[in-house]
Parts: sequence; C-alpha cells; structure tokens
Amino acid sequence: MKVAIAGAGAVGRSIARELLQNGHDVLLIDKEPNKVVPDRIPGADWRLGDACEVANLEDAGLEDFEVVISATGDDKV
Repeated sequence: MKVAIAGAGAVGRSIARELLQNGHDVLLIDKEPNKVVPDRIPGADWRLGDACEVANLEDAGLEDFEVVISATGDDKV
C-alpha cells in the first residue's frame, strides 16, 4: 500500500517506520527543511513542501496513494 504522511516530526516518523517494516511504500512531506532528512528513515521517500498547498500535493502525485495521514500537530492542516 502507498501511504503519504504530512508531517515528518516524531509521530510521522514513527508511523513511517512501522509502515516500512510492514512492507508499505511511504512518502513523508514536511515544510521544515530541518525535518526532511532522508537518512532518518531509510526506504521512505521525502518531499519538502507545505501539505496545505494543493500544488505540492499534486506534484507529489497523491492521487496514486491509498492513504494520506496528517501527523502535523496543527489542527488546521
């Protein structure tokens, strides 16, 4: 299953690790450059961008994902 996670903080990374261990494809999206560190979660795809911007979601190809998780800690997102 392809899963996109908006938010690469502690919660988003924890979810990503669990999903990867169970054979899923994972994309992490975060707008903070200091959180987009591919070495933290080998095997995940990473994207720098604001998940609240439709253009960023379109560029990420979200239509190809079965699940999108919001793990931003911001209720507005």
